[in-house]
Amino acid sequence: MTSAHGTDASHRPRPGPAQYAPDGSRSRTAVSSALLLLVLVITMVWGALSRGVTEPAGADAPAEVFSAARATAAAARWSQSPPIGTPSNDRAHEDLTGQLTELGFEVRTHEAIGARAAARYAAAGYNRNLVATRPGRDPTGTVLLATHIDSVPAAPGAADAGIGLAVILETVRALGPDALRNDLVVLLVDGEENGLLGADAYVREESAALTEPVVVLNHEARGISGRPTVTRAAGPMHEVLPSMPRPEFESFSDALFAVIPNDTDFTVYRDAGWWGMDMAIIDGSWAYHTPQDDADHLDPGTLQHYGDLTLALTRDLGDRDLTELSGHADEHPVQTTVPWGIVGVPPLLVTVLGVAAPLALLTLLVTRRAHREVNVLGTMLGSAGAAVGIAGGIAAAVLLWGTAVKAEPAMVSRVVGEPFRSELFIAAELAAAGAVALLVWVLLRMIIGRAAIAIGAALLASVLFAALAVWSPALGGSMVLPAAIAAIGALLAALLPSPLTLATRIVALLPTGWLLGTQISSLAEFGIASAAGGIAGTALLALAAAAPLFVGRGAAQLQPRRRPRRLLPAVLVGVLAVGLTVGGSLHSQASPEPVQERVTAHVDGADGTTTWEVSGVTEWSAGLTDADATSNLPAPRGEVTALEGGRVRIAVHSPRQATRLDLDLTGGGLQDVTIDGTPWGEGQALTQLRIVGVRPGQHVVLEARIEGDPQIVLTDVTFDPAEAGGWTAPPEGVALVHPFVRVSSPVER
Repeated sequence: MTSAHGTDASHRPRPGPAQYAPDGSRSRTAVSSALLLLVLVITMVWGALSRGVTEPAGADAPAEVFSAARATAAAARWSQSPPIGTPSNDRAHEDLTGQLTELGFEVRTHEAIGARAAARYAAAGYNRNLVATRPGRDPTGTVLLATHIDSVPAAPGAADAGIGLAVILETVRALGPDALRNDLVVLLVDGEENGLLGADAYVREESAALTEPVVVLNHEARGISGRPTVTRAAGPMHEVLPSMPRPEFESFSDALFAVIPNDTDFTVYRDAGWWGMDMAIIDGSWAYHTPQDDADHLDPGTLQHYGDLTLALTRDLGDRDLTELSGHADEHPVQTTVPWGIVGVPPLLVTVLGVAAPLALLTLLVTRRAHREVNVLGTMLGSAGAAVGIAGGIAAAVLLWGTAVKAEPAMVSRVVGEPFRSELFIAAELAAAGAVALLVWVLLRMIIGRAAIAIGAALLASVLFAALAVWSPALGGSMVLPAAIAAIGALLAALLPSPLTLATRIVALLPTGWLLGTQISSLAEFGIASAAGGIAGTALLALAAAAPLFVGRGAAQLQPRRRPRRLLPAVLVGVLAVGLTVGGSLHSQASPEPVQERVTAHVDGADGTTTWEVSGVTEWSAGLTDADATSNLPAPRGEVTALEGGRVRIAVHSPRQATRLDLDLTGGGLQDVTIDGTPWGEGQALTQLRIVGVRPGQHVVLEARIEGDPQIVLTDVTFDPAEAGGWTAPPEGVALVHPFVRVSSPVER
């Protein structure tokens, strides 16, 4: 009688032409499996620890090195990165101008209207960009250090984008007063938070004056700590990346930007044809755009590491012949970080390796089948079981996190949904995935052998990776390469003489361990909501691809094992996952960080009727929704004047001296809009328009062609909720994020 795994009860695996022989007892198999598991764990820990940050240098560090202490002192001279158009924004401009002038730069203010539109929505801003220049000795191009000045309401912006400002100031100080070979420009733009407006205005009006090629280093933050990484690159930057100390870059993060909602000024610079890199920190994202994005929470080690990267890159680019890079401009290697640095692999090779992995596994299946260890049916069951295990593991992680948030909403950021303390939740996600995987493993082992499960799981993962390698080598490169090495290694281990088998499996397993350590660490920096299921999916897919490496040659380990008691570990790991989730909730609730609340007052400009829109996490905010309130606030004003050719002029202003004005249209839209003569969403029919950076008393003039017969509502927006009726100050332990007072009034035509 033949079982599903393909081993006849009256036969044992037979030696083949490649000296294929059983490797002995179960104990020997257990020892090799334990050794492989130990190697995997050690490599994972090594990968995770490799992503640490640099020890911060003090104020007494040598003048030519970057010092986090000096950078912090420079940042302390302005109190915060404030919203565009506010008085505090003006004060930041003045201080930054003074510091850059002291450092020997020629500094000027570039005032222009930036405007960007998409999908019937457009934003425009009255921007004041700071441009500081230092001409090069013999320029072959321009090195441009960039970040933005503005933040969002109620967020000090110590990281977003204060860390970029601090890094740039300390970098140019460490460079010294002497000119580099190439032109050096510091570009500090406004209006980034409202749609990359300052960058748009500068590129449109001033980029032609720069010595080409232009290489930009853009500085961003979506958190307050963690390892600074290159998130995107443009042009031949693979030739420059090795100059960074302890560099990190994954091509998949660049490809990922095309499908996530976040954006930075780098998009504008890359669209302009500039080369360069987008750099960011993402750990501690619970503080992003909140009052906790302050100097007390910003990690000095992160600041030091960020500065070391920027200083090294600026020195390299500043003295390099940038024109020589043009010969590499058409090269687009898939890049990934390995222990010795960043390596680049041609996209075609990634695709070939991705396709080679399932072919190697099919060859392994044929080899194993020839020795009566597996059959096709057993392997298909293994693939089906792996699909259930991977999908179930991801679902369990998502369900566990979703339940925790629903039960304790006060423990997460109102901006990004991340918990204040995420470590236990990340462990819970991995435990939940592990519990499902163990459950499926034990159930499958009751009917098929270990080899069938392992090869089937690896085939499933490798086919998915092969499809990714064909569709987008950059997006799949970091996982395709370890999977291909594991598949080829498993095949070689089955063909090589027995003395080489274990060594081959160990070597082939190392890339998977490194991948798990670095990628789980990187995903963990997003917190948990951004990666819920992502950590579990990464771990399960990587382990599935490497599973055949854990299968030796002995017949004993290939038999089904009908032992229901082996379900107990899966149950215990599941209980652990639940316990970690409960512990994570308690740990986050014990955090000293205040509960975050969103509050917006909506005021009818006609009669002052006020309604409060709140997140309602605490009793205090929930009480605002019950307030029967009236506000004594003047309404914004708009006037429509007919022009020739079917166009109209719409003049709007805010008696409250608001820095932001919104226009919302129903029943039609505006086409071919200009704002003070600047085209705004040209060729599009716009139904939502936002204007930022408005100065006190300023009248904004729009011209457009009206589509349909729209009703136009004008809203001015300020950021102090105490202006509105029904307001009560929040108790201690509550922090406001994105507070708005919106006064609305119809515009009569």
